[in-house]
Amino acid sequence: MSSSPRDPEPFAYPLIAAGLGLSVLVWSAVIGLAVARKGGANTVAMSATALVFLPVLAVAFSATERRLTRVGGMMVLWPLALFAGMPVFFPGERREALNTGLSMLTGDLEGDGVARTVAEAFPDETQVAVVQVPPAEPIVDKPAPLPRMAYADNAIELPFEGDGRRISIPVVFEQGGRTVETMMMLDTGATYTTLPSDVLSTLGASPGRDAPTLTLNTANGKRSAQVALIDKVWLGDLAVGSVAVTSCEDCASSIDDGGNKGLLGLNVTSGFDFSIDHDRSVVVFTARPKFNRRLDVQPFSDLQARFERFPGGRVEVELDFANKGLRPIASAAAKVTCNDASWLVQLDPAAPQSTQTIRRRLPLHERCETYTIVLDQADW
Repeated sequence: MSSSPRDPEPFAYPLIAAGLGLSVLVWSAVIGLAVARKGGANTVAMSATALVFLPVLAVAFSATERRLTRVGGMMVLWPLALFAGMPVFFPGERREALNTGLSMLTGDLEGDGVARTVAEAFPDETQVAVVQVPPAEPIVDKPAPLPRMAYADNAIELPFEGDGRRISIPVVFEQGGRTVETMMMLDTGATYTTLPSDVLSTLGASPGRDAPTLTLNTANGKRSAQVALIDKVWLGDLAVGSVAVTSCEDCASSIDDGGNKGLLGLNVTSGFDFSIDHDRSVVVFTARPKFNRRLDVQPFSDLQARFERFPGGRVEVELDFANKGLRPIASAAAKVTCNDASWLVQLDPAAPQSTQTIRRRLPLHERCETYTIVLDQADW
């Protein structure tokens, strides 16, 4: 009676099959990492193949006995070690790298098919190092203002003149030790504070030849106006520092019409909650706990963006933020919008006459043809 010989390596072929599958996944992830770093196609493919497959082949051909179980075990352990070690060297990128590589392998360039499904099936990686390209931040609802009692001491009453439709209040402008007090129209429809050129000259703040310009809507139509940066604007004993003031002759009124020298715009008044007491003819200004100085920073800065889409749907944005002024920008943030989705990118402090470049990856989102980017928050 004869019997078939027993297979001496019953686990070899399952191990080899599992190893091949794991190797393809890890090879795809390595391809995805290299593509995100703009590696050349041939170099990327050769390097990924060498990293994933050469160690296995080296073990197979160096073994004194060609045991398939040993080869299969190596084919499983080596890609597992590579995959587990990715977060150490490429934190936060393993899942997106796998999605990018598999998308290229399967032709699923939008990243909404099997590549994304496989990538999402893996558990979140442990954070063990700093992310190379941090994600843009989701925009959340801003917190409600603090109750009035929290900042009731930061309040001032200013007498006003006018009939209710056109209210004028006294305002003090300070520049380099010089001060000018004048009546200004409280105009909630004006974005920027305006002064005529003679007042700016008295302050020693006349805009230079290279000063930024803005387009203003005046009573006589649209006007192009240069912008000066004033040291301080005082409402009583409450001051706002580094205020953008535009030169506008048409924004002043005649003596018979109240003698206003200009308009007090939102770049000053949005820093306050204010109410009008008609019985006492005063305007009560209360400083707000937070004051976004975007309007004042924007004329003296420049924001440019470039977007890059990778296979699998990954999108990265590279921002150039320039401080063209003579004062440092302490903080700033840009808002990136795609259809109904928006994200916030925090920018670094910017020294005068400097430019910074920041790269961020956007969260997974629906494809859109055009992205918009604006300076959303800033402070001196």
